Amino acid sequence: MGKNKRDLSERSRLYHHYYKRTGGYTFLGKNVIKLLLVLGVFGALLYVLTTHVIDLNTIMCDWFTRLPVVLIVATLFLSETFLGLLPPDMYIIWAKSLPNTYLMVFILALSSYVGGLISYGYGTLLYKIPTIQYWVEEKFALQFTQIRKFGGLLVFLSAMAPLPFSPVSVVAGMVRFPFRLFWTIALARFARFFLYAIILYSTLSNFDTC
Repeated sequence: MGKNKRDLSERSRLYHHYYKRTGGYTFLGKNVIKLLLVLGVFGALLYVLTTHVIDLNTIMCDWFTRLPVVLIVATLFLSETFLGLLPPDMYIIWAKSLPNTYLMVFILALSSYVGGLISYGYGTLLYKIPTIQYWVEEKFALQFTQIRKFGGLLVFLSAMAPLPFSPVSVVAGMVRFPFRLFWTIALARFARFFLYAIILYSTLSNFDTC
């Protein structure tokens, strides 16, 4: 136990010096500011849209009441596993219409988290295929450079941002980012879902259950 604590302390010290030397903390600070600005703008736009432009109750109820809960959660899981094309916030809003709202937010977060782990897994496999390796290095050159340089910082930011988490997870697998560190940092996905739920539910106080 003592050895593990010493190892963790030593790794933390090395990461601290590395990020300090390479500008990792500056990178983190700039992106956290961007994230907060995005959250602010997102909340403001959503409030204006749902208050003056669209009837969110009608839209959400029409979309989701026709489908079983299991199927709705499954669509998010598949999206978070493959490219993350569907916005998780739509599902968080839907969860507000259910009796056990925050339990469903947890289930949605778990689906997203597991989807990210699977994305990491097939990223490690896909990178063994030369054609895919070349294509991905061309398309995600910036992500490759950033993950190799800043690693955990980028994984944390992508887990918290209102952007697809799956692509960064795939790239993390491809560059062989340490899996134990990846799944630990990716737990921030749960914080992301609950944080956004709090913001969304306070903004959408006029949204009722179906």
